[in-house]
Amino acid sequence: MKAKIFDAILHKLPPNKSPAAYLEEQLNAFFKQNQSVRVVATHMNTLILPQEGGAKGSEAGSTVIIFSTLFYE
Repeated sequence: MKAKIFDAILHKLPPNKSPAAYLEEQLNAFFKQNQSVRVVATHMNTLILPQEGGAKGSEAGSTVIIFSTLFYE
């Protein structure tokens, strides 16, 4: 089994592009290049990195990264 990790860094997304649409484009490009893969499982996770010197619990100015992992054969 292999794994491929895709990410979407919210503040770096193209204008008017949702995280779901951005990740979908990444997944579709992967499948286009690897047409014979068999998906075994998927997993998503979100990481919030607080702004340096920022108040705890505040998401303003934080970096939000969404990870999508595809496990395949």
